[in-house]
Amino acid sequence: MQTEFEKLLIDSLLQGKTQPEIARELKEKGHIPYSLSSIEKTLNDLKRKHKANTLFQLGAIITLKRYINKKE
Repeated sequence: MQTEFEKLLIDSLLQGKTQPEIARELKEKGHIPYSLSSIEKTLNDLKRKHKANTLFQLGAIITLKRYINKKE
């Protein structure tokens, strides 16, 4: 199960936003945490959880899982 913060990060990455852009957007919207280090830590945790080596691979894995879940 993903947290709301994880979902927000994943959706932002899938929109093509960079980590600094995500941090800036979170700060502007008043979300906590919004620091770049918090974003990097969470993304590294997600990569481990989904057994991905890169952010690109993480995005591909998550997109594929969403596609499969929609078909079921």
